[in-house]
Amino acid sequence: MTDITVSSIKEVSLRRATVDDAEAIAAVRVESWQATYRGMVPDSYLDDMRVEDSMLKWRQILQAMSQAQDRICVYVAESEGHIIGFASGMMLPEPKLGMQAELTAVYLRPAWQRSGIGRRMVQKVARTLQAQGAESLLVWAISGNSIARNFYEELGGVLLIEQAFSWDGMDLMEVSYGWRDLSVLMASVNAMRTPLSLH
Repeated sequence: MTDITVSSIKEVSLRRATVDDAEAIAAVRVESWQATYRGMVPDSYLDDMRVEDSMLKWRQILQAMSQAQDRICVYVAESEGHIIGFASGMMLPEPKLGMQAELTAVYLRPAWQRSGIGRRMVQKVARTLQAQGAESLLVWAISGNSIARNFYEELGGVLLIEQAFSWDGMDLMEVSYGWRDLSVLMASVNAMRTPLSLH
């Protein structure tokens, strides 16, 4: 694959994901985890992550979307035909921490982080869930992930809880941020300058 970087390309498109995007989404997720979670998650776990394993999960999610009628949504960011990031969300069957919907993933290839793409992907997910009746949104992050925490705080997210959790046999700490009013999230995104041409 050609190494497309933010310094060489200034145009990025956001679109709904399809089943055909499962492998590319999985590759972004694995690359992001391996770059972001060193020191928070054991190296052996990160080194053993395989695109093939993640691809199967994402294929199932993307296949289920057609029956979910926007109660589950996944968007990808694409530049020159290459997927460089994705974000997903879902309506919750029951409110959690007082929130009606969840931002379930936001990942970008490391070279594209801090470019404004993540904010726009989050906004796309939030708008879709808002159209389904959601007024509030929550997201989870590993407690030590300061980049993610700063990102959510910049978007007006409020810390809801910090707690222990288990992931694939690992004992970790997680935090949840929330927006009780999605208009706050929308306004925060709109107020920030995006250096790239997004469409």
